Amino acid sequence: MYRYGAGFTLMELMIVVSIIGILGAFVYPVYSDSMKRSHRAQITVLLSEQSQSLERFYTKKGLYSGAENISPGNQHYLITHALADQAFLLTATRKEDSTMAGDACGNYTLSHTGLAANTDAAPDLTVQQCWGR
Repeated sequence: MYRYGAGFTLMELMIVVSIIGILGAFVYPVYSDSMKRSHRAQITVLLSEQSQSLERFYTKKGLYSGAENISPGNQHYLITHALADQAFLLTATRKEDSTMAGDACGNYTLSHTGLAANTDAAPDLTVQQCWGR
C-alpha cells in the first residue's frame, strides 16, 4: 500500500505546538524563580564572605576603616561599603540591567553586628526567606 505525502498533518503539528506552549507556560516561571533563588544565594554568600574578611582585618588592625579588596559584587548586584573605625555596613544593590532588577527581596544589607536586612523588599517577605536562613 503506497501512502501519498508521508509526513505530519497540519493538525498533528498544531497539537504538538500547543502542548509545547502549555508546558512552556508552566515551566518558565518555575525556572525563573529557581534562577532568582540562585542569585539571592550567591549574593548572601558573597556578603558573608566580605563580612568575614572585614572581621579578619579588624582582628589584625583593630579597626575596619582602611580595609581593601572588598568585592564590587557580581553581574546582578553592586556591593558598596561604609567603613568606620568600629563599624561597617555592606549593601548589595540590584543592578538595573540584570534579571534581579525587579526582585521581591530588594537590596541586601549586612552590618558589623551580623544584622542582615532587606531594603525595598515586598512586605510579605521576611529576612529569613530572602537570606535563606
